[in-house]
This record gives sequence, C-alpha cells and structure tokens, in this order.
Amino acid sequence: MKKLRVGVVGCGGIANGKHLPAMKRNGNFEIVAFCDLIEERAQKAKKEYGTEDARVYTDYTELLKED
Repeated sequence: MKKLRVGVVGCGGIANGKHLPAMKRNGNFEIVAFCDLIEERAQKAKKEYGTEDARVYTDYTELLKED
C-alpha cells in the first residue's frame, strides 16, 4: 500500500500528544514536513516523527508551495 505523504502545521501539545503519535502508529503516513512558529518545536517533531528528508518551516505558506 502506498503511504500518504503529509505536512503538519502546528507542532505543539495536541500534535505531539495525539495527532503525530497516531499517524506514526497507523503506518500509512510519511510525515515529510513540519511547520510551527517556533522552529525548535518543528525540529523536535521532525526528529521524532519525520522522514529522514523531512523539511521544517516557520511559515505555513512556504510549506504549501511545495509539492
């Protein structure tokens, strides 16, 4: 089965407590982009949940420009 490649906007408490762990457990997702106003939060989420080549953004409009 082909995995759905996703980008996450907002890497705070709810994302880290619910959404990201659920996507990781599900196994049908590749999280390839993380966006948060606080870059360190996005970097932390990338390390824990992202693909090796995942990108980090602080501006969601830049994330949305990507394929």
